[in-house]
Amino acid sequence: MKFLITLIPLFILALPLTAEAQYMDVQINVEPEVLTSVEQDLDFGLLITGTGFQEIPLGSPSMGIFRIRALQTQSLILNIEYEGELRSTDPDIVETIPFELNASYTSDNRNDFRESRPMNGATEEIIIEQSNRNPDSEWSGVYLYMYGGIMLGNIPPGSYRGDIVLTVIYQ
Repeated sequence: MKFLITLIPLFILALPLTAEAQYMDVQINVEPEVLTSVEQDLDFGLLITGTGFQEIPLGSPSMGIFRIRALQTQSLILNIEYEGELRSTDPDIVETIPFELNASYTSDNRNDFRESRPMNGATEEIIIEQSNRNPDSEWSGVYLYMYGGIMLGNIPPGSYRGDIVLTVIYQ
């Protein structure tokens, strides 16, 4: 019994005299994913030089279509840049084709140009709406339709191209 009495005082001395609470600050940065894909290129196809203004209207099978996948209620800023002229793929040809571009969009994941709204200029802020196709999903998207016209003068035959740069900034 003497042995047991000796161990108890040593055990009590080993316990801390004061207790301090520990606090932990945990932060997680979550950045929503925005996925942009080209569903269809804007393509004027094969044309005859000197035929004047050639147009691809909204709804044409030749219009360009972008799809932007994003979270519902997310705010996006879309910016479209293009040079305003098409250049020959032959470096010896300096003539260009004047090009005008228009864009419309839907913001509820519907690929229906008839329901689209025209962009007001090269930059537009869009809030992603709930998808009618899958209302329980947290994801929705934008369909962006590109259309416009070119003025075909008397230019050398060949292949002409231009770039459209779509910048998506999410907030």
